[in-house]
Amino acid sequence: MTLRFLNNETAADSQTVLRNACNEYESKFGVKIIVDSTPISGAYAKTMAAINSGTPYDLATQGYIAHILQYARGGHLLPVTDLVKQHSWGQMGAWKYQGENWFYPYDYNLVTCYYRKDLYAEKGLKIPNTWAEYLENCRALTVSKDGNIERGGCVMPLASDSATNWASFGNLFAEAPQFYDDKWNVVLDAPENADRAGRFLDLYGELYKTMPPGLNTVGYAELMSLFVTGKVAHTLYSGRVVEALEARNPDLADKYGIFAAPDSTGKQKALPFAFDGFVAFKTKQSEETLKFLKWFIDEHYIDWLHSAWMNFQPVRLDIYEDPRWKKHPMIQKHWATMMQMKSFIDPDSKVKLSSVDLIGPSIDLRPCKVFDTNVMPEMLQNKVLKNMSSADCVKTAANRIRKLG
Repeated sequence: MTLRFLNNETAADSQTVLRNACNEYESKFGVKIIVDSTPISGAYAKTMAAINSGTPYDLATQGYIAHILQYARGGHLLPVTDLVKQHSWGQMGAWKYQGENWFYPYDYNLVTCYYRKDLYAEKGLKIPNTWAEYLENCRALTVSKDGNIERGGCVMPLASDSATNWASFGNLFAEAPQFYDDKWNVVLDAPENADRAGRFLDLYGELYKTMPPGLNTVGYAELMSLFVTGKVAHTLYSGRVVEALEARNPDLADKYGIFAAPDSTGKQKALPFAFDGFVAFKTKQSEETLKFLKWFIDEHYIDWLHSAWMNFQPVRLDIYEDPRWKKHPMIQKHWATMMQMKSFIDPDSKVKLSSVDLIGPSIDLRPCKVFDTNVMPEMLQNKVLKNMSSADCVKTAANRIRKLG
């Protein structure tokens, strides 16, 4: 028997863990597992091509709710509820659709704000609790020469891509405007919601002035590299920034801190987030697929988490107490950061987790259309590139969402 596994975690260490596990499984049980590793950008096309050809993959890593919903609604996935219910999970970590779990989570991609602790100390700054304080800090840490920004106060992307949808709206989520009401009517431009979104755009317009030039197309790589190389004092990203600091600029690896995005008044904090997990497809060998998935979780789940030791922030709460996971030297070194990240996802955390593809009253494909069509990034572009008023930016975004249906 042969199983096929589509893997979009293409880092060398992650591929090594998966390859070694599959080889071990074959030697123990006689089942060969072929791993097809591909960048996440090409995973959906490969998955659908396999399904449409009648030869679906047996397993895959997945990280976008729209794709999982489409597979589940099309009857292509096996529920993994029996595996998921064996453990406790962080908030928003193991969501259900139609009463079932359709993926087995392994990490969060929390978008925390990274800042330079050494620069904060030099300027006597404190972690911001309001928009005004965050803007003040970004302005204070901006370094200009002859009218040119040499070190940006921050970087918040605005390109029409997934990086902007993922990273740029923490402060907006903290302010908590409604996009839809409970009957899926678009209410973003209703007075109170429009006011909240408009004031966020005013903030973004001021923050944009502290960013280095030429960043209108900044993406995932630049969000990391600008901070790692000292070109910005704040960036927005997941735990992979810490891995990049250790690999590329270890002198800064003890000079960073993180915080959640504040609202305008200091009452609420929020974090954008995404997730990654394993899915099992319906095939002729579904029983063996689930057997392998359970075995991998029991035997190699922690090895898998170690392969991206900070970026694969555990979703399963018991992992944080597992001595096998905790013994990793880099997890030990950055334990305070990891515990701060855990505090954000604890079930009783007051930090709000949200994302553009989850802005509706329930899990649904409609918010995913907002994500896929880049309504929110283009709202930022209208503000800072086209000089539209904040009110007009919000109205335009709301009308676009209505047209999506």
